[in-house]
Amino acid sequence: MSTDRDTTRVVRSWLRNDEHESADRVLGFVLDRLDTTPQRRATWWPARRTPTMNRFLTIGLGTAAVVALLFVGSQLFGSPSGLGGPGAEPTPTPEPTATAEPSVQPSVEPSPTPDGLLPEGSHVLLDIGVAMTVDIPGPDWYGKAGDRILLKNDSADAPDGAGMIVFSSELYVYGDPCEWSTTRPETPATTVDELVAALSAQASRDASAPSDITVDGYAGTSITLHVSEDAVFSDCDEGTFGSWGIGAFSSPDRYHQDPGQIDELWIVDVDGVLVVIDAAYYEGTPAEVVDEMRAIVESTTFEAP
Repeated sequence: MSTDRDTTRVVRSWLRNDEHESADRVLGFVLDRLDTTPQRRATWWPARRTPTMNRFLTIGLGTAAVVALLFVGSQLFGSPSGLGGPGAEPTPTPEPTATAEPSVQPSVEPSPTPDGLLPEGSHVLLDIGVAMTVDIPGPDWYGKAGDRILLKNDSADAPDGAGMIVFSSELYVYGDPCEWSTTRPETPATTVDELVAALSAQASRDASAPSDITVDGYAGTSITLHVSEDAVFSDCDEGTFGSWGIGAFSSPDRYHQDPGQIDELWIVDVDGVLVVIDAAYYEGTPAEVVDEMRAIVESTTFEAP
């Protein structure tokens, strides 16, 4: 891991080369602790990056390791002068100096924006296959420019989470989201009609009737799917309830967070590129948050490849 390499480099630059044996023992202990620190699994789609707290935890552990090693190094290798040991020369008392004029303290800088928090306004949400720009209409939406995920309050989990993810590729829709490993089709859905038909036939999803839509002038279809409140994810293949996969990957690319999750899908063909916008929420998600997601979809503009 990169933290190991950084910690090693910093420590060795501070400790003398001919006294490395003790430092190596301490360094090994600290790095062993770093290696065994558990990391929380992301609770959204696979593209979701490591949560902010995990990054801060890793950086904090690396910094703590450097401080601890420097302290131990100073105890092992530091100069004994000034300690008053037998035979030591007394340390001369420094002459008092004139008190400097108090310096002007700079004003306090405002706290930085939390990592991933997107301000209201226009943002490029997708830049793979087809560029997609959306308007964020309210506060507390998290994501990253050029990525494909938005999260309200940084959570898509029950009972009131909400998030949006975009796919722009051919999808292998599983016949049964719980038994996805044995119901993956041999060929993907390549058109809007094929994808809607496969999702409508998917076991246990209670699909709504399809309806015609347009997004940025591109015609398509909208459909709403539900994860049953009674779904037991631990009984599913690898403990995962998944709707579809992409390419040759063996695990679902769209897996669900909790029973009761609702997926509103907008499926459009953008000059030959199949684009799926998935707005996910729960019965307990505030209505204004669901309205914000719909407004984001309605604000979408595409730039075809």
